[in-house]
Amino acid sequence: MRHADPIDYDSYDPPGDPARRTLPPITKAMRANLLVSSWVKRKLPPRDFLLGDLLCTTSRWLIFGETGVGKTLVSLEMAGAIAAGQSFLKWEGRRPARVIYLDGEMPIETFKERMELVAKRYGEDIALYGYNRDDLGDEEMPPLNTEAGQAWLLREIEAIKPDIIFFDSIMCLLGGNMSEEDSWAPVKMLARQITGRRIAQVWLHHTGHDATKGYGTKTREWEMDTVLSLSKVDRDDDDSAIRTEFKKNRLRTPANAAQFAPLTIKRGEDDWSVEAATRTATGKEKGEVATIRGEFVKTYDRLADAVTASPGGFNGAKVKKISVDAIRDELRSRGLLETNDNGAIMPTSRTNLRRAKTALIAAGTMIENEGMIWKP
Repeated sequence: MRHADPIDYDSYDPPGDPARRTLPPITKAMRANLLVSSWVKRKLPPRDFLLGDLLCTTSRWLIFGETGVGKTLVSLEMAGAIAAGQSFLKWEGRRPARVIYLDGEMPIETFKERMELVAKRYGEDIALYGYNRDDLGDEEMPPLNTEAGQAWLLREIEAIKPDIIFFDSIMCLLGGNMSEEDSWAPVKMLARQITGRRIAQVWLHHTGHDATKGYGTKTREWEMDTVLSLSKVDRDDDDSAIRTEFKKNRLRTPANAAQFAPLTIKRGEDDWSVEAATRTATGKEKGEVATIRGEFVKTYDRLADAVTASPGGFNGAKVKKISVDAIRDELRSRGLLETNDNGAIMPTSRTNLRRAKTALIAAGTMIENEGMIWKP
């Protein structure tokens, strides 16, 4: 079969629809810049982190949780910490930043009380700008999925020049039915514009009847690089503790995995108490995966007893590194991983092993890099 001659797109004049003829040309030089060899040589500015190694000026976050869990309490104090350049929870402060906080929910009295809490904790001289709809009115804060609302926000961005914007919340700052894609679709381009200006975004959202996910269309999460779930912790003696769990974390690496681990947090008089959250097995982790996860740690501990600690941790600490393959081989020899007649691990057991190891890394129990694994 004779193949058609390749099209010279640099001189291509598309037939038919005249609108297609107005497309900007893509030159051969531009295409050359899309090759892998060009990408690896491309110089980009380093990420400008605002909090730990998980939130920078190009981050897009979604924080969701059921009504009353404490989304605003957590987010407004996070905003204050970022503005002051201070640490928050277990995440290191980086530098003082300019912060916009858009509140569409609270009465003006409640918003003032929350701002007073921030001032008590981080001082009054921080660049945190609090916009409250009850204070400004609907005309001054139009829905952000309208042209008027987006023009209003872009005006404030030009005036304030923020490093990060908090949107509290999607339900209150947008118009229309929040369960439909149509209400969120106009925000997609706005979010991209904000990222293009190197301004971080944190969008707060409610849950529906299913408290394990945000209400309405899932496509909101597609636009985000980080999704954080807040949920209540069941305790007989205390109902104010909050569990944080990252459902999506594009910036997670073996070096910073511990920063994305689930936490149990509680606001005290002077500071937040923070502890590692007890990780409960999900449906996927029951049975064989849960068993492998526990035996994986025990096998590491046993093998590590014969290893001398040496510098090599990401923070310069001495650690005991063990080959992941060595742990896998021992689990296989003990019959914890199913094999075929040739001794190869069966696909199901291989998947379960990967899930068990991933869960340990996500929880901050283990760190893996270049085929080696160790405890932080």
